[in-house]
Amino acid sequence: MDDNKSKVSDDVSALRNILILPAGAQSARWEIFGTPEYTGGVPGPTDYMTLVAEIKLPDGSNEFSTNSGQESVYIVPEAARPWISNDVRSILDSHKNSTLDLSTTKDCHAYTAKLKQTGNPVNGFACAKPGRVFLYLSLL
Repeated sequence: MDDNKSKVSDDVSALRNILILPAGAQSARWEIFGTPEYTGGVPGPTDYMTLVAEIKLPDGSNEFSTNSGQESVYIVPEAARPWISNDVRSILDSHKNSTLDLSTTKDCHAYTAKLKQTGNPVNGFACAKPGRVFLYLSLL
């Protein structure tokens, strides 16, 4: 039964073990989930692994401004997690299972991070608000 529970974490150190984060990241709430999402029974194949995170930053920080150059990102159906801030959750919900055009999305831009263990890049997007940033990254 515990496998069905959300795997939300507030451990910014654990997130730093997965991603190379800018030094200014003070705290974070994050989650990694698969698509299709396992809800019990016999597990099926996972097409995507996605990381979503809300990270608290010092005011005025622009450490997540790196742009990967991509113009759109596919949003998996499960991305609008209940703990995500309403403004970002509404973006994810309205674009689930479709492509989000970043050029028309206010305060959001393409973002590339690097995995800590391998240094491999992972792509997605970041939405910056004063004092916080939301990350959506496709891990697989």
